[in-house]
Amino acid sequence: MTLSNLFKAQAIFAWLWAVMFWLAPQMAVQGPGWTLTPDMVSFGQVCAIPLIALGVFAWNAPAWVGDNLKRVGMIFGVYINALFILAQLFHISTGAAKFDPLGMIPTLILIALFFWKCRASD
Repeated sequence: MTLSNLFKAQAIFAWLWAVMFWLAPQMAVQGPGWTLTPDMVSFGQVCAIPLIALGVFAWNAPAWVGDNLKRVGMIFGVYINALFILAQLFHISTGAAKFDPLGMIPTLILIALFFWKCRASD
């Protein structure tokens, strides 16, 4: 898998979450064990917009950043994804959410792959 393809995989993952927030919000809240409320549905739809934007950025990053792809890969694929993990761990540690493998495991895999591909041949 090339770094460019990894950015595309990241985009698809972000878009899947955005679609889930809009079309299957009960599925999005099921993993962390939250109760779906009308307010939560609305908030999920609002949160879907930045996820769509992240997906657009990830999909186009290889063309937009040129020779800086590894640097952007570390920032976007490792550090920003790590923030998602830290937020999930915080919610788990406070009891606000249960462990959600649908969010946690693919994100950890993406972090590892981005780290590996961005460090390759350095």
